[in-house]
Amino acid sequence: HTNKRIMKERNVDSLDKFFSSVTNLLWPRLKTVMDKQLRSVRDGDLTKLGTIDLHAHYVSRRYAEFTCSILQILLKGNKGGVNVTKSSSTVTTQSASGTENGENKSFNRHERRSSSSSLSLQSEHSSRVSFSGRGSAGDMLLNDLSVLQNETILLLQRLADVHASNKKKIVFLINNIDQIISIFQERRVSGKELNCFVELLMQQRELFVEEELLQNFSKMIAFVQQTEQHISRPYFGGTTSKAAAEGNKLEVNVQVVESLVREFATTWKQGIEQINRNVLSFFANFRNGMEILKQVLTQLLLYYTRFQDIIRKVWRSKPPAFCKDLVSTSTILIEIKKYALAI
Repeated sequence: HTNKRIMKERNVDSLDKFFSSVTNLLWPRLKTVMDKQLRSVRDGDLTKLGTIDLHAHYVSRRYAEFTCSILQILLKGNKGGVNVTKSSSTVTTQSASGTENGENKSFNRHERRSSSSSLSLQSEHSSRVSFSGRGSAGDMLLNDLSVLQNETILLLQRLADVHASNKKKIVFLINNIDQIISIFQERRVSGKELNCFVELLMQQRELFVEEELLQNFSKMIAFVQQTEQHISRPYFGGTTSKAAAEGNKLEVNVQVVESLVREFATTWKQGIEQINRNVLSFFANFRNGMEILKQVLTQLLLYYTRFQDIIRKVWRSKPPAFCKDLVSTSTILIEIKKYALAI
């Protein structure tokens, strides 16, 4: 494709037939390679895939390198950052003259919550290149890439299931998905494949945040979630009589709240230190680890703020004596900044 384009730019069409013949020979071979790759991923035997620890497995690198290679072939040798999308028999090629890897927020976990990164490559111009007679072959490869992506995700999930704890499964998936995204960035290839893995990474980060916080702050988190659900009911929000509202306050166990306040005041610094150690040991990619650390510590601060709000709502007129042991959010934030300087 590259040589044919060069010849066309030079108004030399005598080699068109030769280039077309070579292309017709290469496309079936490329399809054969793709089919073998799909089979190897779909039928992968976990017992033959080597050691499965928490770090990125070689299958994720293999997938990312292979996919980037196919996309670059479809880009016909374009050396800029690119975005390949299917549109009838047309492949769209975007040249990235500007470089930008920003990280967009929204670990939109498909599960809700916080922030994380999303990538975009900005381009100054884009050109549409038709595969003409080979359009169907290009579309066929893009379809195969979509199938390969799904099969790779399923394989990574099967590999993750080897680990005993849910937390280790999540760590394994984060490291592998992060490796795939890093390779796409290095090759400056973007598109729906990259976007899919960015979304998956955000979802898994969100799950890790909750798992990590449950290790040291499970009692407080459970209390906050259960009590907020109770307080959100209409009779607690002031829609009934004052006497009824006062009666409902008694449902909050004073001894439980007091023990939670004092336990947090005693252990929160050690808990943050433990979180920092865990994140540094789990994630090899420092940038990825720092993003996750910021998310975990920010979520901890949010949970504790919600805990304080519950206390204020339950004891509006006369705060109990143990309130003096509450740690201020500013104090927690200062400690957090020691571990996550960019927060």
